[in-house]
Amino acid sequence: MTEDVSNALKVLELLSSDPEGCGVTQVSTELAVNKAIAHRLLGAMVSAGYVAQDRRTSNYVATHKLGALGLRQLTSSGIDTWAQRTLDTLAAECEELVRLAVATADSLQWIAKAQGSNSSLRLDPVMGQNAVPHATASGKAWLSTLDDAYVTSIVHRQIPGQHASRTPLDPDKLRAELDETRRRGYATTFEEMDLGINAVAVPIFGAGTTAAATGTLSIAGPSVRMTRSRLLELTGSLIAAANDIAATWPAFAYLSASENLSA
Repeated sequence: MTEDVSNALKVLELLSSDPEGCGVTQVSTELAVNKAIAHRLLGAMVSAGYVAQDRRTSNYVATHKLGALGLRQLTSSGIDTWAQRTLDTLAAECEELVRLAVATADSLQWIAKAQGSNSSLRLDPVMGQNAVPHATASGKAWLSTLDDAYVTSIVHRQIPGQHASRTPLDPDKLRAELDETRRRGYATTFEEMDLGINAVAVPIFGAGTTAAATGTLSIAGPSVRMTRSRLLELTGSLIAAANDIAATWPAFAYLSASENLSA
């Protein structure tokens, strides 16, 4: 029973990161089990409604029920609202978009935001999306707190074309950027994901500064306003806000309760 539950969760993790889904053979290979066991696990999850089989490809894909479950858990835990006052205060000060992201396993997901008021040019991204690790300020801030081997494994697992960035991945350049981020304490992006959008982000050390970041805090806005000098001006307030959020993070320590769930 324990092994079945563990394998079922691994299947959900596998399917949740691949919009095209996986076949029985791929699932059995990833789990190191025979195809009969893989087929039985997939059938059970189809019956539960968390997985569906694509009639065109015969691949198995995660359904929106899985995503809804995760979002309900975040909402019920209060993790998307406990830091809202800090987000609102920072957004009012910088007059740009402020976002909080939480790191779990091998992904970083934006879960809360606050939009400052600065003319009619605003950003309104969908919450619940994963940050592209190598092409967003939030992603780089998070990666900078991980060891090199883990960074490589996370980047290699990214699905080509999914939430594609405007800048192709250059491993050597990324390593250099992460070294610089560790040195100065913040990460930046200049129109790497979206044309005309710049951002700055810092890690949130909710489990202490000797552990990997439990999340990130970022500020993003139009490049005409978010110039290099403006990003630098905002780093002090951004770091202070991240420290404020980190101070209350223990209430959500389950997010980093084990090595497999921490980021």
